[in-house]
Amino acid sequence: MAGWHGGWARGLRRTAVALAAPPLAAALAFKVAWESAYGSLATWGFFLGGLLLPLVLLGWHAALATRRGASLIALSALPAGLGAILALASVGHSTLEDRGVEVSCIVLKVTEHTETDSSMDAQGHWTSTTRTSYDHRLDCPAGGPEHMDSPSRLAKQGESLSVVHDPRGRVSPRAAGDVHGWGLRTAAEVAVGAAVLLGLAGGIREAYEKRRRRPRRPTGP
Repeated sequence: MAGWHGGWARGLRRTAVALAAPPLAAALAFKVAWESAYGSLATWGFFLGGLLLPLVLLGWHAALATRRGASLIALSALPAGLGAILALASVGHSTLEDRGVEVSCIVLKVTEHTETDSSMDAQGHWTSTTRTSYDHRLDCPAGGPEHMDSPSRLAKQGESLSVVHDPRGRVSPRAAGDVHGWGLRTAAEVAVGAAVLLGLAGGIREAYEKRRRRPRRPTGP
């Protein structure tokens, strides 16, 4: 009986962790990004506390679940990680919506940068991923940004480009039509919600499988 109660309590604890991990990771990322945008947190603190730490914690959580065979709980780390990244990004967009200043700039030069990363999968096959970014050198009114990076070419040299920038310089500038604070927050909530549902389903499945595998006691005399 004591073993049954111990297993039941352990199952509840694991399910609670599976339900709490996604929103806690997103909340941590959001809080760190908020401190970076509105407080005095340095850039290294932003990346370590807002990006690296939530992903490491979710990876550890997924590794523990994988080791005990709880595949759905382990899988929930993927949408949870996406939710944390979206929550992190939403703060910058919301900050630009809150205190950003829109200015019209002239594009002086556009420089294309291409990076290629290679990785090997479990079968020994190499996969290459290429990322392209564009550095736009700008001539903006006083106080405006001197350059802006973007995954796409926003304008050609000599053209005008509307840019929203943070007068405090805490958030990277963006093109005026590329500020989506509400949309990113909604996407983060959807991703975290999906992770929570996966965690709940995984907890129920894990408890059911453990109960099914438990040997039955003899009922005879």
